[in-house]
Amino acid sequence: MQFKRIKILMLILFFLLDIFLLNWWRSGQVPQEQVTDANTNIISEMKKQKIQLPKFGTAVHYSGYVAAQHGDRHEMSLPSNIDITSGNHSTTVVAKFKQDISKKIGTNASETVLAAYSAGYRYNPVLTADKTNSDRVYSQRIEGLPVLADSGIMTFQYNKSGRLTGFTKRQLVNIEKLRDARATITEEDAIIALYRYNEIGSGDRLSKGYLSYDRTLTVNGYDIFLPVWAFEAYSGNEKYVLKINAFTGDNLSE
Repeated sequence: MQFKRIKILMLILFFLLDIFLLNWWRSGQVPQEQVTDANTNIISEMKKQKIQLPKFGTAVHYSGYVAAQHGDRHEMSLPSNIDITSGNHSTTVVAKFKQDISKKIGTNASETVLAAYSAGYRYNPVLTADKTNSDRVYSQRIEGLPVLADSGIMTFQYNKSGRLTGFTKRQLVNIEKLRDARATITEEDAIIALYRYNEIGSGDRLSKGYLSYDRTLTVNGYDIFLPVWAFEAYSGNEKYVLKINAFTGDNLSE
């Protein structure tokens, strides 16, 4: 009987604690109307400074932390007719085609494009836009989101004639979800965060934002990834990738 009473008491205490935490959380929330008004004012201020913004979204997405390991190049899916020059890099494939490939990526499907898609890679407009040459970047996708870290991308190289000559490939394996998905900030919130962190200023231009996964740390041989909002920014003749933590709104730009 004594044990049963203690059990009931503990349940009551937990229930009361949940009510307290819920009320405490609600008391700290800013009404959505105030958030919307503040965002509208800041966006208007940015436009007055001639900052070119994309057609951004205001929808809330859900995502969570994931862990993954670097795949061995000997286990990767690769097209035929290539020379591998990776050397001692066990997680990286550096390949050149034995003969010129006449088809460009993005036109008719080639064996290389099919190889990228079969392994879960998709074209990444932000990372490709950040290139200073004609390389095109494909990202592996985790839980539907593109990877920004080098460990999960495939980069295709072209010659001056626009012909595909080779590629570099890395792949993530043993992917595990670390916790349930939770709400992220919106694309609009991420843009406002960039402005508040002075990452964009008068006359700058910002690309569309892409909710992505980026590496945050490494633990016991696993890379830990968190969701981020990624943008390509243009300031004068310079361009660079900007990143905002999609959970906290912190600035992760390098």
